[in-house]
Amino acid sequence: MPSRKIVANELAHVLRQISHPDRIRLLLKLQAGEQTVNELGDILEISPTRVSQHLGVLRAVALVETRTVGQKRVYRLAQRDLAAWLIEGIDFVAHRLSRATPDDIAHAKQLWVAEAEPVETAEAA
Repeated sequence: MPSRKIVANELAHVLRQISHPDRIRLLLKLQAGEQTVNELGDILEISPTRVSQHLGVLRAVALVETRTVGQKRVYRLAQRDLAAWLIEGIDFVAHRLSRATPDDIAHAKQLWVAEAEPVETAEAA
């Protein structure tokens, strides 16, 4: 069994890798299912180059996985529970959102949960 220090170091490393707003948004979008770089870029209004860079970081820490469909690479969450964990994290930062009411925060969480509904994958398209 790894020591607590090893586990804490690995957790800190993973948290550093997801500590960018675009990466969090990518992880939350992938909760709906597999998507390509272009699909993610269009939805999040981020250039495909930046999406690829962010996905590369997330892939390096095994948070996302890829597979090839024809000439496209599609991305998916390695563990779907990660997105739910991030959504629950809103409660930990809610007190820092001084202009947000409890209803605003609940609404934000509902929107992200609703986005978990499956999207049409690149394979089905």
